Amino acid sequence: MDIDRDGSSLDPTSEATVLASRSLLGFVVRSLAPVLEELTLVQFRALVVVDAAAPVRMADLAERVGVHPSTLSRTVDRLEAGGWVRRVPVEGNRREVHVEPTARGTELVADVTHHRRAEIAAALTRLSPPDREAVRRGMELFAAAAGEADPEELLELGL
Repeated sequence: MDIDRDGSSLDPTSEATVLASRSLLGFVVRSLAPVLEELTLVQFRALVVVDAAAPVRMADLAERVGVHPSTLSRTVDRLEAGGWVRRVPVEGNRREVHVEPTARGTELVADVTHHRRAEIAAALTRLSPPDREAVRRGMELFAAAAGEADPEELLELGL
């Protein structure tokens, strides 16, 4: 039985959820491992946001990633130098710059997502159909109760 921070033991449902969260985190870690040979977690997180929202203004990107604009500028510099993103000037506004992914950047995000989904799907195939349905329903209920994670929390993991 796991022990909570205050020294008390967790109830069985909480304990099972903590165990499942470790398994899910393992999927994330394994899907990100190859990426971390080329990018930092902050760089990958920025790339994910750019890929999902492109074209995105630099100021909006900084806010979504949860970093100071000057930090973001250095991050985008590195991503651009690596061929992951490109800056696009906004016609009629010399001050505004948008960021969009290159084909290479989009492919990297897709590869990580595909790897994570494939590994989760493989794990689920080891369950019977009724158990898979129970997992689906349980995950839906848990996600609804827990709500969406704060972007700053996800930044650390490049999500």
